[in-house]
Amino acid sequence: MLFLAAPLCTGQTPPLPDIIRTVAPETKHDRKLEEAIQREIGDSRYTYAYNRVKLHNGEASEALVYMPGADFCGSGGCTCFIFAPRGGEYRLVSRLSLTKPPIVVSSHRTNGWSDLVVFVSGGGIQSGYYAVLPFDGAKYPDNPTVNPAAPLKDRVGGVAYLAGADSPKFDIVVTPQ
Repeated sequence: MLFLAAPLCTGQTPPLPDIIRTVAPETKHDRKLEEAIQREIGDSRYTYAYNRVKLHNGEASEALVYMPGADFCGSGGCTCFIFAPRGGEYRLVSRLSLTKPPIVVSSHRTNGWSDLVVFVSGGGIQSGYYAVLPFDGAKYPDNPTVNPAAPLKDRVGGVAYLAGADSPKFDIVVTPQ
């Protein structure tokens, strides 16, 4: 007798974030941001997309940076950096793996910073879900599939940034000069 495993059917649909608006990536080069990216990846040739985003109550906006391409992506998503401006340059706040645009900046805050909400799928995950990434006081979780990141349990409002960043039309290409 053959038994096939079937997904558990609870009749419930996982909650979705309530997207208040979507924001496409910015299209102008930011040399200071590019210097910070280069410091993190150790390469002077790469492609990125970004948005400036107010994640906490500081004076300046942070940069949410999406890194498309084979060097930064796998079946579960791509790398995303969060940089904060400090003293005329950017410093790394967090490096997130397995992200797919858009990234929702939630209206809910943890330790003074907006929670991030990302869609998790691929890489062996059968059905996708939204995960919440809370700020721990120093950084966001590196991986949305393990604690302290957790599946979204309650509907939360937010703004979807990097909308369309997975399209080459928003790619900013950096090559050595």
